[in-house]
Amino acid sequence: MIRNQLVTSVEQIYEGVNPCTSITVHETDNPRIGANAQAHANLQSGGNVRQASWHIQVDEDEAIRSYPDAAQCWHAGTREGCETSIAVEICVNADGDYDKAFTRAAAVVAELRTEHGLPRSAVVQHEHWTGKNCPSRMRLTGRWAEFVNLTDPNPKESTPMSTMVNPVPGWVSSEWSKNRRNPATGVLTSHAGLDIAAKKGTLVVAAFAGRVFTVRTGSYRGDPRHGYGPKTGNHVGIQNSDGAVQYYGHLNTTGCKVGQWIEQGEIIGTVGDTGMVTGAHLHFETWSNKNLNSHFNPRILFNKYGISPGVGGGAGAVKPAGSVSSPAKKPSKHPASGGNSKADNKAIQKALKEMGLYKGRLDGRDEAMQKAAVKAFQEAHGLVPDGHWGGKTQTVFDLNKRIQTALRKHGYTKQTVDGYIGKQTTFNLKHFQRHHGLVPDGDPGPITRKYLGI
Repeated sequence: MIRNQLVTSVEQIYEGVNPCTSITVHETDNPRIGANAQAHANLQSGGNVRQASWHIQVDEDEAIRSYPDAAQCWHAGTREGCETSIAVEICVNADGDYDKAFTRAAAVVAELRTEHGLPRSAVVQHEHWTGKNCPSRMRLTGRWAEFVNLTDPNPKESTPMSTMVNPVPGWVSSEWSKNRRNPATGVLTSHAGLDIAAKKGTLVVAAFAGRVFTVRTGSYRGDPRHGYGPKTGNHVGIQNSDGAVQYYGHLNTTGCKVGQWIEQGEIIGTVGDTGMVTGAHLHFETWSNKNLNSHFNPRILFNKYGISPGVGGGAGAVKPAGSVSSPAKKPSKHPASGGNSKADNKAIQKALKEMGLYKGRLDGRDEAMQKAAVKAFQEAHGLVPDGHWGGKTQTVFDLNKRIQTALRKHGYTKQTVDGYIGKQTTFNLKHFQRHHGLVPDGDPGPITRKYLGI
């Protein structure tokens, strides 16, 4: 939704790279007729006579980018604001529609927030940096809160953190410390996170919901390179709605991308031994914001939410399904005479129990509890929720197990085989689709099933 008309000159920007940790909202303060987004873009392209520059200008019809987000434009009045913030100018020309420009600008900021993983607290006024009365019209009419609300890329991003889940089951092998002897190098240095040892390949989930702002892949054991964090190999960084950050390091594989919204408990990767390590573990850091130096002891959060690191949680909390080390026996086909036998119902109940949908005894009675569980299965798989396990329900159940079995054969060894397509199976399907050039939508359609060999 942002058209590029990039300025080729670098005379009116700083030489560094903008980390894009905030978005500054301005108004052009130019009410002249014709002073729209195109006019301001042309002004910058032609060599602005003012000692000023900005990234994007917006009117009621379009948004035009003059400088890439990584440019350090001269717009905020302070060096910090110019070097770290993306500038969005809203046109106020008399022949324009300010209300529409206001709404379009909010949509542009929402897009930038998604791209850079920024919380709503990162959206600031020009006034924030210097005290200047800008954006003046928005401030005069008291519409700032309205504007910020419109920039939420996802309503979930305005929801504060209220619970925490363990990112991985295991045991604490090293605590956060200001002065620890690094077991890999022997050097005394700070340890910015808490290490939870676990078997390589163990699923890692998000401790809190948030948006991914950094992902690294392609690392290896002993990799000395610094990524977003120091020598922590493959990693994922997630920023929450309140601006706080969790950083997951030394991963073997990652299963998300920058800009993606991650639900709490959603799988984001697997435990590994990439980077400078002595063994497989998750390096878990907590930051106050996206500044690397804002890290604090993760124990503070674990204690706050009453959780012991490595105990419980992990991928087991992803969906309500029990262990399926011995998959449930397949329920028999729906008899032609109509109605299932007691033996059929016991098999159905056992299958539903494996999925975590049925809590009763295996008594073979097709009564309220079984019907409710069958309805839950049917609703989750797009079937008519009539509570009766008939031929169509059986067909979907059979196909689901074939899909899950195929995923296990393709290397997803932690994949359950219980006939329920929940978050775990959907995550693995998306991962499989991405690696085979398919649309990663998690839908096991005909093309995906063909690649799975079904």
